[in-house]
Amino acid sequence: MSTQDDDEYRVVRRRRSDTRSRARYLRGAAVVVATAVLGVVALALAVGAFSGASAPVRTAAHAVASEDATPGATTPTTRASTTTSTTAVPPPTIPPDQVLPESGSGRRTVFSVGRQRMWWVDDAGTVLRTSPVSGRPNTPSTGTFQVYSKTLNATGLDGSRMDYFVRFTKGPNGWAIGFHDIPIKDGAPVQTEEQLGQPLSHGCIRQREADATFTWDFLEVGDTVVVVA
Repeated sequence: MSTQDDDEYRVVRRRRSDTRSRARYLRGAAVVVATAVLGVVALALAVGAFSGASAPVRTAAHAVASEDATPGATTPTTRASTTTSTTAVPPPTIPPDQVLPESGSGRRTVFSVGRQRMWWVDDAGTVLRTSPVSGRPNTPSTGTFQVYSKTLNATGLDGSRMDYFVRFTKGPNGWAIGFHDIPIKDGAPVQTEEQLGQPLSHGCIRQREADATFTWDFLEVGDTVVVVA
């Protein structure tokens, strides 16, 4: 081989070497770029999966907030699960015929001639109980009286038996007027408890036995009885 041929051979080899070097460089660069692209794609997929999992939570919270939202108000993002709604219970309504009439103050028993009803009131003015009774029309006269005597078992002018008799005034003929249970005559009550509330007596105030015993225990001699229209 001549010197000229040897020089050309070396030039060709150098060119081939440069070509191979550039090829290796390009392949390396391509690998780096591909790796970077794959990394970006993987990151994007991970972010997308996280966002997809979180989206329903945000959507549910937004839906809850939208339910509670009112125009011009700040929309809450959560709803307190422990919040309870309570409705105030109105006080019981007392029928008009059972309302305590004006009768002063303090501990007392009140009898309404017109309503044929009694009330037992304590020192604080609280009504302990109220019940229908049977008296006589326009009897006794209205006013404030005091208990003057008590008899556990009394006998009426007609021979009837009257228990738990508590006297507080007298009629025009001087006969005692007071509270007692429904009289028993000839072995039978002179009226039924269902008839209480009607004026059926000769002047006293008839009560069912439970009310008569309560009156007997509630009133002592000197206690106040108020009679109203």
